Amino acid sequence: MLDTYRGCLIGAVLGDALGMPNETSTARFTGELTFKKAYRGHPNFELSPGQYTDDSQIILIASRLLAEGTFNKENYAKELHKTFTLNKFRYPDGATYAACKKMDASKKFTESGVMSDSAGCMALAVPFALCYSDRKAMAKDLLEACCVTHTHAAAHAAVIGFALYLNTIIETRDIEKAYSSLMTAMENMDAELGRRIENAMRIESQGVPLDVAVNIIGSTSSVYHTLPLAMYLTKRYFVPCELLSAASSCGGNCDTVAMLCGAVCGARFGMSSLPEELIRNLERAGIFAELAEKLMEKAHSKNAEK
Repeated sequence: MLDTYRGCLIGAVLGDALGMPNETSTARFTGELTFKKAYRGHPNFELSPGQYTDDSQIILIASRLLAEGTFNKENYAKELHKTFTLNKFRYPDGATYAACKKMDASKKFTESGVMSDSAGCMALAVPFALCYSDRKAMAKDLLEACCVTHTHAAAHAAVIGFALYLNTIIETRDIEKAYSSLMTAMENMDAELGRRIENAMRIESQGVPLDVAVNIIGSTSSVYHTLPLAMYLTKRYFVPCELLSAASSCGGNCDTVAMLCGAVCGARFGMSSLPEELIRNLERAGIFAELAEKLMEKAHSKNAEK
């Protein structure tokens, strides 16, 4: 179980770091799996190979608060605002940036979310999926957390649906049951996102090549592209290195796409399935490993209380 928890959390951060230099770029599939530096002039140029983006900053903030038992929407908002005021955010998602600007101006930490369907809140799905054993409680608390930055229904559907997907994999090891949980959330929360996910899976089943599929599905920062593309990739590739290579090379919002795919890799196959040489050079890998263990303890203590 610990191998699974560490794999899911570190897999997400690993995918983010691999996709970091290719964010906003056009797709370029080389088959390589290595940390790289972004080109000069790129928003992530100041980051070194193996460092992660704002997605994993959010994972780190949320994981710490959840592990400490101090997570609520106000504490989460304050941590985001602190990162923003210290100018520490790494090329933040537009909605997250706008929400932090609103917090700065109004000093209202829980009323600053913006109507955006961007995937900037999707990183929250990973620590929440690991920390909760009660899925109804997870969905309720995750919705509140998401609203700190994003008030769009599609963003809510994406983050809650993906958290249910991950949580089901962790608990049952049944990928079909996990997909069913995801699609049930789509039916109840955003039918259009559900249709796009179904279309992405249909494209995969028809054997559409990756480069063509990326153009059909889309790779922008919208959850209408990010989540369906991640689902296509996780169905197409079963070998973790192949999945991470493809996800981190698809351009556009590839850091988030690869973050989602990395989380799925770890949840399905565990930490032991991830490339050791990359984890050794991954920023704060040891901290994330410790947080994964604490999240596991939280989830199991809640089970024991039941």
